[in-house]
Amino acid sequence: MLFTWLMLAGCILLFAPQSLTGKLQLAFVDIFRWPLSLGGNVALTARTQQSYDGDLGGGEARLRNYIVNLEQTLDQQRKKFQGLYGKYNTYVWEGADWVSAGVITRAVDGPRNELTIDYRKKKGLAEGQYVLGGESVVGTISDVFPQMRTARVKLFTDATSKIPVLLAGVPNILKGGDGPFARVEQVKTKVEVGEEVFALRKAGFLDAPIIVGRVSRCERNPREASVWDVTVVPACDIQHLEDVAVIIMNPKAG
Repeated sequence: MLFTWLMLAGCILLFAPQSLTGKLQLAFVDIFRWPLSLGGNVALTARTQQSYDGDLGGGEARLRNYIVNLEQTLDQQRKKFQGLYGKYNTYVWEGADWVSAGVITRAVDGPRNELTIDYRKKKGLAEGQYVLGGESVVGTISDVFPQMRTARVKLFTDATSKIPVLLAGVPNILKGGDGPFARVEQVKTKVEVGEEVFALRKAGFLDAPIIVGRVSRCERNPREASVWDVTVVPACDIQHLEDVAVIIMNPKAG
């Protein structure tokens, strides 16, 4: 009997006008809205909790990947900026000139550390000018031979070299050693291996600090234990340099 009544009710609803069945659907939603919403919230909470539990272990890795991707994007933007506006297009280099030169010979072993370069400009080179290689200071011009358009570069690792530098925020003097390294002696505070060392601004020769090298060793002074001796290695591979650039500050016209 129940089945017959249900079949009859179904047939009535099937052939009833759409306006009437629509009202019945709205009435059903109004009556059972709260139980339906409760069930939906429970299901959503269960799915969210399951997703969170699955991602919990990989959260740190995801954060690292995000940072790496962001750094890569920033690096690409930096390279694009340099390509559009020039590597040294900043106010500190306004009026400066850059003379490109090829490396002819090099001596980087023992107390004598120098390069012989051939420059491609008739005028402008002079003793004391800073020379860059691999985006870092490698030394200074020590001799110029205009007739042959060659010059000699005294590397900062040369035993007779002394240039003012900035180490751990403190001005010091970087002295050449007896090999492919240099030293800053009697530093008052210990510095970390890998710390960058910058050539200090020098009027007429350098208008902004530029990296020279990095700390490779920091050990106590053998004669005075309260200070430190720091060993510095070049920031670039001087042994394989093929080209360098000489900084000419405020070049004369013509």
